[in-house]
Order: sequence, then C-alpha cells, then structure tokens
Amino acid sequence: MSLLVKAKNLIEHTPYPIGRLLSRIPYSWRLGPVYANTLKDIAEFDKISVEEKKRHIFERCKCILAYAYKNNAFYKSFYLAKGFDPNKVQRFEDIERIPIVTKSDLRAVSLEERSNHQRGRICVNTGGTSGEPLQFYLDRHAFAREWAHMHTIWSKGNYATTDLKLTFRGKNLGRDAIRYNAVHNEYYVNAYISPEVQVQSIKPIARKVRFIHGYPSSVYEFVRYCVKKKPELLEVFRMNLKGVLLGSEYPAPVFRDLIEDQLDTRCICWYGHSEFAIFAPDIRNNLYIPFHCYGYCEAIPDGTEKYRLIGTSYYNTASPFIRYDTGDLVTPMFDKGLLAGFSIEAGRIGDFVEDANGNRISLTSLIFGRHHPIFGQARFVQIRQENPGKATLIVSLSPDHGYEKSEVRAGFDLSNVAIDFSIEIREKPLRSPSGKVPLLVQEKDALRSPKVEIR
Repeated sequence: MSLLVKAKNLIEHTPYPIGRLLSRIPYSWRLGPVYANTLKDIAEFDKISVEEKKRHIFERCKCILAYAYKNNAFYKSFYLAKGFDPNKVQRFEDIERIPIVTKSDLRAVSLEERSNHQRGRICVNTGGTSGEPLQFYLDRHAFAREWAHMHTIWSKGNYATTDLKLTFRGKNLGRDAIRYNAVHNEYYVNAYISPEVQVQSIKPIARKVRFIHGYPSSVYEFVRYCVKKKPELLEVFRMNLKGVLLGSEYPAPVFRDLIEDQLDTRCICWYGHSEFAIFAPDIRNNLYIPFHCYGYCEAIPDGTEKYRLIGTSYYNTASPFIRYDTGDLVTPMFDKGLLAGFSIEAGRIGDFVEDANGNRISLTSLIFGRHHPIFGQARFVQIRQENPGKATLIVSLSPDHGYEKSEVRAGFDLSNVAIDFSIEIREKPLRSPSGKVPLLVQEKDALRSPKVEIR
C-alpha cells in the first residue's frame, strides 16, 4: 500500500473533533497547484468575450485532438476509417468536422487500445444514463480540476470547506448508520439501513450540519420520511442549513420541490458525468450553463428536432473523450454559435427497489454507488423487481464470455442489502417502447424484447 493511500485512509478515519480542524487546510494545499490554477482559469474564462472563448476552446480541442491522433491507437484507427484528417481542423468552426464517438465505439475495443500509459492514471467505470457500463482511465490531475469547478458552484450557496455536510451517496457502511469522513468534512449516511435508524444516528449532529449533499432520489426519500415520521428533525435543519447539494442524478422536479419546500432552503444542482467531459451548474430549474473551460460542450441536432449533448475533455490524455456523445437529449440556447445553456430533455431520474424490510433503495446507490467488478465485462446492467425483497439483475454479456450465473453474481457487491437477487444473463438488453435501455425494467419493457438468455 502506497504512502498516499495510507495517508488517505488515515484521514478518512479521523474523528470529527480533529477532522473539523483539518477542514481548515486550503484545498490549494491539499490538491496542489492544479487546483489553484483551475480556479484562476474559471474566473478569467468567465470574463472574456464569446469570440475569445471560441479561440480558447479551439486551442484546447486542437491540442487534445493532435495528442490522441499521434498517441492513441483507437483514435488513430477511428479517424482513418472515417476519412478524417485532424490537420484540417484550423479554426473553431472546423471542430464540427471531428467525427463523433459513442460509448459503443469505445466499448468495441479493449480498454488499453483506447488508453495511454502514464504515471498516476486512475481506473474508473460508469453505468451512464442507460445502464451501459464503460471502463476508462482519468489523468492524475482530474480530481483537482473537478473539485475546483465543484467548489466554484457550491460557493454560490456560500459553501465553505469548514461547513459540515450530511451526505447521501449510496455508501454501504456495514453496521454503521453514519460515518465521519474528514477528507470532505462530512458524515456519510448508510444507504442500506432503515430511515428510522438513519434518523436516530443523525439527530445528535443535526444542529451542526450546514449542507445536505447527495443523490436527489436519496435525499428526497430521507426528507419524505421525515415529513411523515420525524417533522421535528426537519425543523432543526430549517434553522441551521445553508443549502442542499444535489448531484449524480437529474434533479427531478418531484424531488427538488419537496426538498426545497420542506427544508426551506435552496438546492444547488449541476450536470456532470463520470467521463469528466462536461460540467454545468444549474442556474435555475433545468437551465444549465456549461463551463467551457472544463471541457467543450456542444448540442447537435439528431435529425428528430432534438439535440444530443456532446462533450470533449481537454485534459484526459489517459483515455481521451473527443466529441463524445453523452446520450442525453437537451434543448439548447446558443450565443454566436457557442452553446450558452441547455435544458435536459431526457436525464438521470432516480428509480428505486424495495427491500424485505420495506425500505426503498435508490438504484443510483445500489448500481452506481458501489464498485461492481462485473462492469468490466457487462454490456448492460438492468434490474427488475416483481415483489418486495426479491429482484432480478439482468446482465447483458457477449456469448463469447461463457460466464455461469454464479460467476456473474460474484461480480456484484450485494453485501448488506435485504434483497434476494437472482441473475438473468442475456445477449441483448430489454428495451422500453421508445427503444431505450432502462435501468429499472418494467413489465411493459419485458414485452418489448423477446428473451434471448445465454445458457
């Protein structure tokens, strides 16, 4: 175990009285000059004209394009097959000539073929909006840039790193109901225990909490429970909270409205994804303003009077994402040819399953809040529930893999969940009537796709 990992583990298990003192250490000291330089870049980029922004975007896109074409086997082959010459990109308007890459394009080759060896790269995975998993690498400075942008957004709600957070982000804490994390001065809440146990553990610290942070669906479930069972806890939060931070899912109005109404505070939301190509704060309900200094964000027509959201990461040389199709549909706003804002047409709305004790568990927590090794092999991961306490994990695998159900089950972290899971292995995923691949499969979706189970 490296000294860095040991130090991180030590800090994560630091008790609150000491951790609150550590929270005073500036992030510019913790994450180094990349964090500080990114904050400066954000501030400067916000002040320049649209034409100057276009110039900066072109220079950054040109740089990552040239790097990928020279050093990345996948992009070299992909562009040659498309008849595309990167040298033809000579101005901002030429960026639209670059072929769009999809998750399916990337998954068609091995992880190493579409990645570059470099010191400190970080392997991550994502299920995405459709439940289609993808593994890739991030460069070693990715999180420093990410936190600079995140803190810029949170600062609009007067957030300070010394503010204590209560965080609902799908953590499995075993027998612990809550656990302090000194790295971000927050108490994690165990997503796999009853709301009553959560409440009893939160009560002693409630007056110290300044922000609630987490998946919209999970925060909504907690607040909804308190409305019915523990209104006195909501009153404590109303007196002390500065805001609620909602990320990793589309903040559906049904979630956001109840949270803001019952906590009498503002929700701060943003659009982002694990591929680290697009970052956009929500300045009002479902109007997102992209950080073009983070990555180039585009909205292109898809031929059906809708627009697809496309992102380019300037800095990820480990596993480049260049004109990457996010799969999300948006309604765009343009300013002199540059995407100035967008509203999400089809986003990441949370779904739930119910455990044997009657607790509703967010699928964002269950599927994407844990590390599941199966994501390295599965084409799609879905879930179906017909009865409380029982559910079926539907895993789409190539027939070439030849996995047994027991092997697939071993690829999931299903510990501390009061649900009896069965496994269904398929060659093709189940689709909704509109042709989408839903994370939570309903009976109507099953009727749309004949069973092609791999034995």
